[in-house]
Amino acid sequence: MQEIRVGQLDAGEVSFDATLDGPTLTLPERLTDDISGGAYVLDRQNSLESEKHPHDDTVGLSNTTIQRILSSMVIIVPCKNEAPETVEGVLSGIPNSCVVILVSNSARTPVDRYEQEIQMLQRVCHRTQRRRAFAIHQKDEGVAAALDAAGMVGLTDPADGKIYNGKGEGMLLGVALAAAVCPDMQYVGFIDADNQVPGAVHEYCRIYAAGFALVPTSREHAMVRLRWASKPKVRDNQLCFDGEGRSSIFVNAWLNRLVKTLSRRADNKETHRADSKETNLIVTGNAGEHAMSMELALKLRMAGGYAVEPFHFIDLFQRQGVFANQADKDSNYEASTHYEDNNGMSTNTKPLYQRRDRAPPIAPLITSSAHRSLEKPVCILQIRTLNPHFHRPSDAQHIRGMLESGLGAIYH
Repeated sequence: MQEIRVGQLDAGEVSFDATLDGPTLTLPERLTDDISGGAYVLDRQNSLESEKHPHDDTVGLSNTTIQRILSSMVIIVPCKNEAPETVEGVLSGIPNSCVVILVSNSARTPVDRYEQEIQMLQRVCHRTQRRRAFAIHQKDEGVAAALDAAGMVGLTDPADGKIYNGKGEGMLLGVALAAAVCPDMQYVGFIDADNQVPGAVHEYCRIYAAGFALVPTSREHAMVRLRWASKPKVRDNQLCFDGEGRSSIFVNAWLNRLVKTLSRRADNKETHRADSKETNLIVTGNAGEHAMSMELALKLRMAGGYAVEPFHFIDLFQRQGVFANQADKDSNYEASTHYEDNNGMSTNTKPLYQRRDRAPPIAPLITSSAHRSLEKPVCILQIRTLNPHFHRPSDAQHIRGMLESGLGAIYH
């Protein structure tokens, strides 16, 4: 049974220190909860120190360190019918040393928007000769056939032989492509294509690198999830800097309720310390901007659609045995938590297994099976950015879909 560590960091009052020539991360006081028995530990990471910085609560990272990690990172950009100038800004904001993979599900008719995106990517690469980039369309029949032949049968719709629509499906396609064409890359990150501030995109990538620099990936799996400084919205002709998105505020709350419940059950006490205050440890349940070590990305299950980000937490809890104690106590656990079709991604809450023959369709949690355990502890760093997050406004239907998918991933 392995440990999961979750920490909250700030990008710091000084974004790029002239002396350190790299980002400075400020470590604020953060919540610490634990689930007894070693199954789940939310650790207070206040031991990080830097010989180059006089303050105990900060760590300085040199630009050399940041660039070394960026040069080993693939950035995947899922895209669907975004404005061309917005996509070009996102691609331009990604550091030149990163490999870029554009995963498009944009319309091909009456205007071939995917072809426009390819031309745009070529222009961005032409401006920087060192840029390595790839583009792939989610509905490419050849790609679907190749993935199906490789055993990822749940990714394709048998009705048309193409990969299902959905953000999670596109992200998994990007990871598969990265593993195939960039086997030397150690990290993979995700940036949404609707970001309207190229400078923020650049900051996100550097924060990914800073987070990985703090985690010894040889001993731990690493995931970096971004908590935006704010998500500005226009209300009554005024720009309001909201702290959370309309969907995130609910998804985060229910993920934290889950953590609180697991903590109480593990101690087998009615009055656990988490009952005295609301747990607010998870603040990135819907974080579209996140990154992880490639080793973890190849092992992590992904839910379809917009459930993909909150399901990361659920899958890690399952993989590391957090639910094991409850399974022993609850005779209905197996029936209530197993998915009807683990190999399918036709709905937003079903996880995908890489091979049908490696995961029984009625057993998403097999703590005794070697391929189920991640075998190493997991460190999740939630880092708050300096830049606000400006993106294309979403309508009520889109928000409702995100909310249903995120809460569905937690409930099921």
